[in-house]
Amino acid sequence: NRIELEEKLQAALKVPFKVLQHSCGIRPTIVERRPVVGIHPKYKSLGILNGLGTKGVSLAPYFSQQLAAAFLYNKAIDNEADVKRYV
Repeated sequence: NRIELEEKLQAALKVPFKVLQHSCGIRPTIVERRPVVGIHPKYKSLGILNGLGTKGVSLAPYFSQQLAAAFLYNKAIDNEADVKRYV
């Protein structure tokens, strides 16, 4: 929250400052914090590869390979990551 950040900055700087612009973003998360991977249940040409979080760099190669195998060879996605758990 902007006010909280300004208060902490004020305490740390001890010099006057002025906020010229402020913006924020929302990072959506999933309660279980697991990847969501698979082919969309309604739109069969749409793949989903999301929810990789802070470990995305290490998880992306593995799950992108699974998604490609699902499209090309109709192979199953790991149950813990499969988008079907939401259907």
